[in-house]
Amino acid sequence: MSPPIEPINTDFRDGEEDPTKPLLPSGQSHSVKPKLQRQITLLGGVALTVSTVIGSGIFVSPNGIVKEVNSVGVALLIWLGCGLVACAASLCICELGCAIPSAGGIYSFILRIYGKLPAFMFIWTFDLVSNPAGLAIIHLTLAKYLLVIFVSDPPEWAEKLCAACFMISLCMVNCYGVKFMTSVQTCLMFFKLIAILVIVVAGSIYLGQGHHENIEGFFTNETVTPTSITFAFYSGLWAYNGWDALFHAGEEMDDPARTLPTAIKLGMAIVVSAYLLANTAYMSLLTPSQIIGAKAVAEAAVSVSLGKVFGNIIIPLFVALSCMGASTGSIFMIGRQVFAAAREGHFPRFLSLLHPKRNTPIPALIFPVSLKVMCFFSLFSLSNVPRLAVM
Repeated sequence: MSPPIEPINTDFRDGEEDPTKPLLPSGQSHSVKPKLQRQITLLGGVALTVSTVIGSGIFVSPNGIVKEVNSVGVALLIWLGCGLVACAASLCICELGCAIPSAGGIYSFILRIYGKLPAFMFIWTFDLVSNPAGLAIIHLTLAKYLLVIFVSDPPEWAEKLCAACFMISLCMVNCYGVKFMTSVQTCLMFFKLIAILVIVVAGSIYLGQGHHENIEGFFTNETVTPTSITFAFYSGLWAYNGWDALFHAGEEMDDPARTLPTAIKLGMAIVVSAYLLANTAYMSLLTPSQIIGAKAVAEAAVSVSLGKVFGNIIIPLFVALSCMGASTGSIFMIGRQVFAAAREGHFPRFLSLLHPKRNTPIPALIFPVSLKVMCFFSLFSLSNVPRLAVM
């Protein structure tokens, strides 16, 4: 009877060649693919998740849900439901992230599970069709809220130019180094939470003054239909976009099997709590009709309680900072996807080059950002932004 076959040991360190590969003749060896260093800690992972998810949506467009259901209680339940869906999705993908701790996120998962052709189709569709629209919305919103502090009605060309400059600047933040980027994201995360705190304090002050009329009768609307709930969920899920940001950093997480799940749980818990508190404050400060008619819900709500100085200056500044965090995280995601695809030959190989000292994929970051900057002056108009946000 022959002895049992020993299983192949696949536990090899970064930089070592895979022992499962066939041996080559003497003098030849398998090329070692470029690998990123593990530099992202638990705090950096939480900051990357929170800063990427919380963008402009919670400050600018919570009216999409209220418009569909026209009910305070149902709107809050939908925000909670969307948060639970995003949490469930992130925890499911987290299993793959721990099993396949590689740069590229969902692209790498598709590559390992379904093969090269589906991964190739995904990366080209995502990077050339889907992602440019979302990134354009973030930067145009950033530019608009920053310029409106100084000019009441800034021209469209100024908003586009400002958006392009910020995109290039935040790309440079990612190019400088992973530790520097996570430090920036940590600071921006605290600014976002301070902005949420200002909104919650404004709502608490308003309620403390005896104004309870806006939250009386939570479930008074009887016109809610399955169709309206579906559209409301669609608007809410767009606000949670970015929950998969950390999975693009699996190759750079410090001890991903432990750090990745913890960072995802903490980050999504912070996001869901912040969204629920902010929307509760909005609905205590404004009536459903005022929320629907407001161009910027956060400004209108805070102005009711704390005055127009807070509403017209402080809140737009916080919205711009929030957009910076979402943009930095989005550029990080795109760069890692392009790097992973170039490493597999789905993009030109030079895009997988790493800086020898900073260990950042600078070509993979510059290439997609350059394409998206050109989009500002060709494909995108500010009149298309609301339409893209609903798509």
